[in-house]
Amino acid sequence: MQKTPLKAGLIGRPLSKSLSPDIFGIFAALTGERISYELREVEQQGLRPAIEQARAQGWAGFNVTLPYKKEVCSLLRLADPAVKAAGAVNAVRFGRGGLEGMNTDARALLEALQELSYNAAGKSAVVFGAGGAAASSGWALGRAMAAAVVFRARDKAAASALAARLADCFPDTAFSAAGWEAEKGEPDILVNATPLGMYEPGRPPCEPRRGQLCADLAYAPAGADFTAEAARAGALVIDGLSLLVWQAALSLRFWAGLPTGDIVKFKREAFSLLEKKIKGGS
Repeated sequence: MQKTPLKAGLIGRPLSKSLSPDIFGIFAALTGERISYELREVEQQGLRPAIEQARAQGWAGFNVTLPYKKEVCSLLRLADPAVKAAGAVNAVRFGRGGLEGMNTDARALLEALQELSYNAAGKSAVVFGAGGAAASSGWALGRAMAAAVVFRARDKAAASALAARLADCFPDTAFSAAGWEAEKGEPDILVNATPLGMYEPGRPPCEPRRGQLCADLAYAPAGADFTAEAARAGALVIDGLSLLVWQAALSLRFWAGLPTGDIVKFKREAFSLLEKKIKGGS
């Protein structure tokens, strides 16, 4: 890692439920490096000043969460393909020529699929939501060569626009939109890309079944309702906590240049330690 202390943080609103400082504290212990990670809750008018302040204070970069994942995209000088396609960014670093962005929602889901040795190629998927997290999930599924992805959202117009945008990126995947309520059919993959289970109570309107893969981008210390129900049904589960740790590990690599092998190792160790901490362990 870097010889000098790495400074970074999270920008968004609200941040009261964020576990990111805990995760980066664990990464610091695992790597033996000093990592300073702050939460900066900012209002709309304070977004750009907060970013400039972070640069002036020597931050390597920052994570972005609700409600600024899309807005920060317009400030980027360089962006990875997932950022461009999804229109949402999660990790930003201060490059020599300006801000550089990466979509860790999309990359984390791909890493989680690989971790489970799950092949999404040719599979059908339903993604709940039509915002940045849903777009990122759709991009990951298109990259993984899913056969069909349906976005189910209360705002069907937004879901339709998202489906059309991603169809241009992945012509071999059939992207479409549908209403929020449950429909007939049993997709291979279910993804919750809404705040349900984290910032809002409840879970998406679906009934997980044995053999499905259920992924949740929302997380809660005691576990989210959607993934709990999926586990009881015998589905294969990717929970929000695992994805959150993947996102942090990918951000750390983005800022500090860690080798891929180290990132995988640190992710697994950090996830285990975080679970113990949440459950009252060391």
